[in-house]
Amino acid sequence: MYQIVIMDKNAEIAVERARSNHTLRVPSRGEHILVKWSGETKICEVEDVWTHLNLDQDSPYQGAVQVLVRWSRGMEPGLYVKSMARR
Repeated sequence: MYQIVIMDKNAEIAVERARSNHTLRVPSRGEHILVKWSGETKICEVEDVWTHLNLDQDSPYQGAVQVLVRWSRGMEPGLYVKSMARR
């Protein structure tokens, strides 16, 4: 599992599995992903990816992978498709 962290909105969105046998691929830096938050959908560029480590326990454990995006730089899906068609 991973979480999308929207930097400029101070929000975290947990990405759930689509179905039990579905393996999620964590997006990489620079990749564009579709993000739905507060009733809006935007295409956002991944700015950073890291793994959350919990060191508070006797044996540290790995938490969710954090995927950092910036909402203000997001683009409406229709505009994104048009911009990609021009390339």
